[in-house]
Amino acid sequence: TTTRTTMMMMTTTTHQGAAMPSPSRRRGCDAGRRHHAARARTRWSAEKGRDAFCTEAWGPSMTTTTTTRGGGCARAIGVEREIAKLMPETLLVHAECGEGAFGRGLFVTGTGATLARLPLARAMCVPAAVGGEIPESDERDIKNIYLQGWVENFSARVPECVLDFMMRAPFAKDVRLTAGVAWATANVDAWREYGEDVVPSEFESMYLANEEELDALQDGQIRVMAERSRAGYEATWAAAMAAHPDVARELSSIDARKIEWCRSWVHTRAISGKIGDTECAFLAPTIDLANHRVESTAKYGVSEDGASFELTWNEQAAEGPTPVKGTEVFISYGDRMNNALLMLHYGFIDDNNRNERLPMEFIAPGARLVSGDRVLEAMRALEAQGDAKAAWAASNMLMMAARGPPPGTDAPAPPPTDPSVIQAMRDAVDAYARQSGQSATTVDDDQALLSSSASDSLSPRMSLAVRYRIAQKQNAAAFLRFLDILQ
Repeated sequence: TTTRTTMMMMTTTTHQGAAMPSPSRRRGCDAGRRHHAARARTRWSAEKGRDAFCTEAWGPSMTTTTTTRGGGCARAIGVEREIAKLMPETLLVHAECGEGAFGRGLFVTGTGATLARLPLARAMCVPAAVGGEIPESDERDIKNIYLQGWVENFSARVPECVLDFMMRAPFAKDVRLTAGVAWATANVDAWREYGEDVVPSEFESMYLANEEELDALQDGQIRVMAERSRAGYEATWAAAMAAHPDVARELSSIDARKIEWCRSWVHTRAISGKIGDTECAFLAPTIDLANHRVESTAKYGVSEDGASFELTWNEQAAEGPTPVKGTEVFISYGDRMNNALLMLHYGFIDDNNRNERLPMEFIAPGARLVSGDRVLEAMRALEAQGDAKAAWAASNMLMMAARGPPPGTDAPAPPPTDPSVIQAMRDAVDAYARQSGQSATTVDDDQALLSSSASDSLSPRMSLAVRYRIAQKQNAAAFLRFLDILQ
């Protein structure tokens, strides 16, 4: 799975590829009823040692009744206890929900650097490694999130078979987290409430697309990636349940559609950090509301005292070392993720994605045959004309151009580019459009569709597919404009 990546002690975020999001994925931060649970600091008990937490650390005093759900392995505990919440209003510290350019997101209040704080005892966590050995103390600490933290906070005990699956099953972390969130949303009120009121009821990841939506991409390669991803996820889940029938029985009341929803929750919102020396994958409610930008304004991870999973201001942010009121909170879902991957896994594209590249098919006919000096000359001319997109296309060519003599070397001007090479690249653009299906519609056709009344009937993924193909066609047109002035 693709998982938002971070290092412990609040290192600046990067991303491997998951989870986190498009504006329409974001449901209201203030949705649902208002609940305010006590925020007790989590600390290790000096008397009981590293493997035990103080009662104070794990949650508020007992005040309300929680009932037992169903049979099978141990479930909810029938004791009187105030149930902790996962809703944004209980976990945001110096941030608030709001609407921005990317839809619903988080915005700093300007009153402090800690933006959100989720007590670790309320998080969901699994070791990232598949079936590997981890330090005994780390394993104990992860298990105590559930054995003590969830008991104290949610009056719920995760079945032993499910907990063992989450900790040790020889399946990827997204599969193990999916089992955890499936059980939790069926048996733990706080997780059910967060799922119903904050997590989208439908996800827009392109791997969930139907045939019509995949056709609308006009991109056979992305279609294959989407189809294989979905088939792979479903096959792996089936194999995991076949290998662990006790877990399958625990989740037997949850239908396939709900399992797919839980899996999508994990794929789009899983976030990583460390417990001790162990790399882990987390679900961190409220923190997962931050939108994506490669140049992040926030960082995240397990706090220095090990008490919580925190979202804090990134002192290296372009906006400055201290948070400014009204600035949107961004984390990076992946420093190298292009729009195809963002769309496939998260269901959105970034119009200013610095990781976008032209198809290699465009550039290959001119690779090492076009002088880098000629490309640079054209790129500067395009920048002077204000054609940033065509200048970007030229920069793609520059990476594959023939190298000139070292700077400062006396050398004659590079020869003009062979017209047949330029024509070969033009032909490659046309061939790519025909083979991919992009020639079926023009940019004007696609833009007219999105601006017409018919757009109201398009599914979110269909609209995303049309936006994606518009961007690809515009990139191709920009490359042709570069070729127009290449000497």
